[in-house]
Amino acid sequence: MKNCVKCGSEELRIRRENSGSYGMNALPLGKGKPASVAMDNVICTSCGYVEFFVSDATALAKIAKTWERPQP
Repeated sequence: MKNCVKCGSEELRIRRENSGSYGMNALPLGKGKPASVAMDNVICTSCGYVEFFVSDATALAKIAKTWERPQP
């Protein structure tokens, strides 16, 4: 994301830290290792819009195999 999807500003900041197994920035993956993955956090310093996403390919593969698909 290069511009804020809410206001269009370029004033975005990102953080990719995980503060503990179940911190606000950690997405639980279930049993096994890794048990959680750090989410990337992007915030627009103009309007305050926040977005969280996972960029770790290994974690995304585990989610694809173990999480259910949403029902239509």
